[in-house]
Amino acid sequence: MSDKNQYLQMFFDESREYIQMLNEGVLALENNPEDSEIINTIFRAAHSLKGMAATMGFDSLTELTHKVENILDRVRNDELKIETELIDLLFSGLDHIEDLVAQIKETGEEQKDVKDYLDQLEAYTAGNNGSKDTTEDKSEEKENEKAKNENKKEIDEIKLNKKDIDMIKSNLGEDDLIYQIKITIDEDSALKSARGYMVVKKAKSLGYFIKSVPEEAEIKDGEKEIDQIKLVILSHEESKDIKKEIKDISDINKVRVTKREVTLKEEDEDKSKKKKKSKKKSSSSGMSSFQTSSTVRVDIEKLDKLMNMVGELLINKTRLESLGIEKGQAKDILTQLDRVTMELHYNVMQIRMVPVKHTFNRFPRMIRDISKDLNKEINFMMEGEETELDRSIIDELSDPLTHLLRNSVDHGIENPEVREEKGKDREGTISLRAYQKGSEIIIEVEDDGAGIDEDKLVEKAVEKDVITESEAKDMDKHDKLQLMFAAGLSTSEEVSDVSGRGVGMDVVKKTVENLDGQIYIDSEVDKGTKITISLPLTLAITEALMLKVNEEVFALPLNSINETMRISHDDIKKINGEEVISFRDKTIPLLDSRAKLNMEYDEDRYKDAEEISVVVVNSSGKLVALKVDELLHQQEIVIKSLSEYLDNVKNISGATIIGDGEVALILDVRDIA
Repeated sequence: MSDKNQYLQMFFDESREYIQMLNEGVLALENNPEDSEIINTIFRAAHSLKGMAATMGFDSLTELTHKVENILDRVRNDELKIETELIDLLFSGLDHIEDLVAQIKETGEEQKDVKDYLDQLEAYTAGNNGSKDTTEDKSEEKENEKAKNENKKEIDEIKLNKKDIDMIKSNLGEDDLIYQIKITIDEDSALKSARGYMVVKKAKSLGYFIKSVPEEAEIKDGEKEIDQIKLVILSHEESKDIKKEIKDISDINKVRVTKREVTLKEEDEDKSKKKKKSKKKSSSSGMSSFQTSSTVRVDIEKLDKLMNMVGELLINKTRLESLGIEKGQAKDILTQLDRVTMELHYNVMQIRMVPVKHTFNRFPRMIRDISKDLNKEINFMMEGEETELDRSIIDELSDPLTHLLRNSVDHGIENPEVREEKGKDREGTISLRAYQKGSEIIIEVEDDGAGIDEDKLVEKAVEKDVITESEAKDMDKHDKLQLMFAAGLSTSEEVSDVSGRGVGMDVVKKTVENLDGQIYIDSEVDKGTKITISLPLTLAITEALMLKVNEEVFALPLNSINETMRISHDDIKKINGEEVISFRDKTIPLLDSRAKLNMEYDEDRYKDAEEISVVVVNSSGKLVALKVDELLHQQEIVIKSLSEYLDNVKNISGATIIGDGEVALILDVRDIA
């Protein structure tokens, strides 16, 4: 059992990847049922998953993946037609596979009974050809057929489907002939699959490769012994030259080359070209990302430890700098140390970064299922999947995005009939995009649906005592829409099973803020809604402005600072007894940092000063100016979280160690604003 446990984590990691690949593949297959590359890719993923499950001794998972693989094999051989019922059945199978893997991870055993689903599969396949679809039956049939025809015909014709004929039409040159080749590999060969692969490779060099039996993927796989290969190629070479070239490969017993007659039906050429173009596009956008890459799996805990060590190194480098060593060899060593530390920090950060597509890729399937349940037509678009974020942030981001997207489908996008009445397309559009802006990652969820009535939102907020009527009067549109994130507020008349806009939005906001991010909302009635999440590139190390408040040193992350300035007493005005200043044609509140931090201070301290240092900070699109004693310098800081006992301290988000070894608290702009 210990040997098995050793590989369990690898099994979980790889099975998760294969399940995601299968989900994406089946979704792509629904949109491009003729694309053989998609079918081959998902067949290989199912085959690999089955092999892993069998190796680990998980019988239910092996049987389930084997049955799904058989269905895909029949699709690949044009024995089953792609239709909604089959796609739903495949998705249901993938959900069962995912549940089994989750159970194994949680309990170490397969507890889910998949018999009902397997019966469904049997019923579906029986209804499509009246016989059980098992690999054993098929292989037995092939053997019998082979025995019957062995003496009648030297070369059995490979069955060509419409896709193969289209490929021949598109690639047949003026001087080309269609050849079928039958190759028999020596019975005593110790490397039959390797010889088979060499045959396919050689055939590709002699002309345009159309098809092989067994398929190229099966030959490459090397799991089955291959005694015979049949190929169809287009070539302008003489048949005797083709025969000679293939015969030169070791362990090849017989080679028969015959010309093949194929009826090429005339079709509208432009139509054919368009079809080809669209298929090519969908194939590359849908499935080409499934390539093996030269990567190594690393436990996230190891990366966390490495980041902590780099943080300690950074702290000690800062302390050395504060000693003021500015002469000779010591200065050179310090410069070198600074360069190496910065480079190490950069590289560790890069290692921790992963593309957001790892989170994004699960959403197309989710949108498809929900829109089908709600009878809505939705065009789901994703942009910027290659944008990279810290791994620890990515893991936490899935739930908030799931909730926002479900809201968009359920309450954002209207029913097709309602959209038509409003003069919109029946099909609604939901966009999920990610991009980098300075030291932040921006993620946007946008829909062209019903939008949010901010006045209705304010009415609900007053009714539920979230705000008072006098507070409501002073609110601008931005502040009113931000009420969406208050607990329990919803503009929806009905709360559905899928979501209720406002239900759980406070949890979304809390999760984003725990990641040191910000979230804000923008909406127009009947035009749509856009929710923007702004996140730091990494949580562990960041640039900060060091400043003094009441002789204490604090750190303020740079990504929340809009501007620093010095103002005179004449620049300060009062509205309703509160201090404000004018900033870029806007009037913004002026707050005293000492009061916000509950410090004892002399109120007349700034009266004698000619100028006052001010930092303008940005929180969810809201600008606030902070009075501080002194602006010190910019510095890279290592963020240390506060213990659980201090977790809810207002206005403070963490701590860092500064040059002299002292602790400086990190200001939380969200609370202050």
